Amino acid sequence: MVDVGKRPVTGLRLYLEGKRSNRLAIHVQHLSSLPKIFQLEDDPNGNFRRDPYDRKYYEKVQWKNFSHVCTAPVEADEDHSIVTGAQLQVENYGIKNILFLRLRFSTVFSAAIVKRPEWDGSPGLAHKSGLISTLISHHFTTVQKPPPRPADVNINSAVYPGGPPVPIQASKLRKFVDTTEMVRGPQETPGYWVVSGARLVVEKGRISLRVKYSLLTVILPDEEELEGQ
Repeated sequence: MVDVGKRPVTGLRLYLEGKRSNRLAIHVQHLSSLPKIFQLEDDPNGNFRRDPYDRKYYEKVQWKNFSHVCTAPVEADEDHSIVTGAQLQVENYGIKNILFLRLRFSTVFSAAIVKRPEWDGSPGLAHKSGLISTLISHHFTTVQKPPPRPADVNINSAVYPGGPPVPIQASKLRKFVDTTEMVRGPQETPGYWVVSGARLVVEKGRISLRVKYSLLTVILPDEEELEGQ
């Protein structure tokens, strides 16, 4: 479980951990502190969303600790909810061990969603395998991120910004996991992009992430209210 407290998450990444790098984990990128212009409140529905999903979202994979991956989108009910934590969890359903992505949500105040949220995936993720993934893909808009500007400031909260060190023996497993970091932040045009949802994807047996971003802007007090004070 990765819980970053009251700090907006700006990116997610899958990676392999453990001495043999054979355990799938998730890395969370977040702002170093909550901007004073925003206020966050924990989701009253619980720490991590555990919604029931239709079995049509379960896609089979070749993995030691689980046989299927749940590819359903994980989103909050409220438009002003953003991600402040993430975890991968394996649960048993009959003879199936299914990998789920769990997200923790918090509600942001003193801010508004500027535009429709955008889904982004790995640049190498052209299409998804399986009928349900194909159907879902038609409803998501893949956004091509522009190349990084030379003057960008490194705000990466990771201990290893380029990704954790990977032992040589992990190379065999890496072909089954896309460890590309999906990240945006205040340095991205035009402002505060934060993670508001995500989903696991399976393409030809390889597990990857698609991330949902929301663009926040500050709500300023009405000028008339200021004059009346």
